[in-house]
Amino acid sequence: MSSPTQGDRVFHPKQKSWGLGKVLNVGPDSIDVFFVGIGAKRLAKSFVQLEIAEGAAAKHRQLDNLIETSQIDNAVYVTPAKAVERFLAIHPDGFAAPRYVKEEREASGRAHQFCIQLLGQGEISQLLAESRYQDICDRARHIESLTNLLTKSEKTAFYSALETPVPQKTFAEALAALLYGTDSEEDRFKGFVRALDLLGINRWPYATLFGFIRFPQEKAFIKPTVIQNVAKAFCWRIHYKSEPNWRSYTAVQRLYNHLRATLAEEGLMPRDMIDVQSFIWAIGQK
Repeated sequence: MSSPTQGDRVFHPKQKSWGLGKVLNVGPDSIDVFFVGIGAKRLAKSFVQLEIAEGAAAKHRQLDNLIETSQIDNAVYVTPAKAVERFLAIHPDGFAAPRYVKEEREASGRAHQFCIQLLGQGEISQLLAESRYQDICDRARHIESLTNLLTKSEKTAFYSALETPVPQKTFAEALAALLYGTDSEEDRFKGFVRALDLLGINRWPYATLFGFIRFPQEKAFIKPTVIQNVAKAFCWRIHYKSEPNWRSYTAVQRLYNHLRATLAEEGLMPRDMIDVQSFIWAIGQK
């Protein structure tokens, strides 16, 4: 049997609950491995012979997106089971409970329905054709007001940025392109970020809110402090930068998708990214 080398995916033959692992370092007498089910472990070579995983058995979303080895020592890893335990301590009956729906889902769900009605593809196209940029901005502000996603100061900055005709036109055209444009998703996201920069509100919450509200089955919403806390808890690499960028956004999108799948595997069944965002909020607040 060959000896594991750095980067190999492995199993501990006597600790099946640890799950799949990734070899971080191999020393003369020890081997450092990050296991999905428990985190980083240093194992003595003389006491354990790891099994090397191959093919489909070697694939795992988290290990594919693991933070750098040098950062793992400073991270306090939260296993999927522990994260679910934390969430259930706040919402004991999970995503279906009436209290959870009222406190966590209701606002974003209502905003989603209004977004379809007020800023659906046909509606926003007609408003643009009639140069009704202020109406688009007013509708966007109304939709945002239904959510609890922005802080009071973030709301004030957003509203202030859309008070005059030129910024209104800039935002309206960029929002329509973001939600319904024919360019690649990357180009549409970057175009929206450039528009926000012109408006002086180039921040993650503004860059991700409307995609999340309009398409909650697939888009992520990003609050900087919370997402950094969650990424660190799961040892997930997000390449975070304070200004919105495509590389970080897609990394967070992968994290959202990973957590959605993980929650289902752990017995919870999130309906969409609104549920995942509530889970992230519960884990990421400090």
